[in-house]
Amino acid sequence: MQISLWVPYDERQLRRTLKFVLRPQLKPIRIMGGALTVLGLAMVALIPSTVLAYAALVAGVLFLVAIPPITVAQSMRMQSNVIRDGFHMTLDDEWLTMAYPLAESRFRWSGLGRVIEAPEAWYIMFGKVQAITVPKDPMTEEQRATFAAFVNGLQPAGK
Repeated sequence: MQISLWVPYDERQLRRTLKFVLRPQLKPIRIMGGALTVLGLAMVALIPSTVLAYAALVAGVLFLVAIPPITVAQSMRMQSNVIRDGFHMTLDDEWLTMAYPLAESRFRWSGLGRVIEAPEAWYIMFGKVQAITVPKDPMTEEQRATFAAFVNGLQPAGK
């Protein structure tokens, strides 16, 4: 397999990738937010004059609604300006290479954790929080089919 393509910077795709990567870390926060919301509602129903009930309710709603988007926005701000120029991606039988104008990253397929296919891209996981996005839009249909067959052959059954 030898696929080479230019990937322009796409802020929406980067945001989707960050949401995907952060989802496992944000799950306990959302669970805690749900529990605090239920606890706050129960306390307001039982003892409506206590400040603690309203504090638990507000904290729960914040954990459910505000913390995840704030975390994604903070992660977006932390990204290097190097990525804003787009990059050239090369996919071959041994390496996934991303060459930016000012930097280059290479990953061996032998270090692959798993591949998750989404409608707009493949998320190549080289660990729990290291995701490389391989977008489908810049690829031809033939390249998509070739890459899909390649990554399906890399992953053990059940992964």
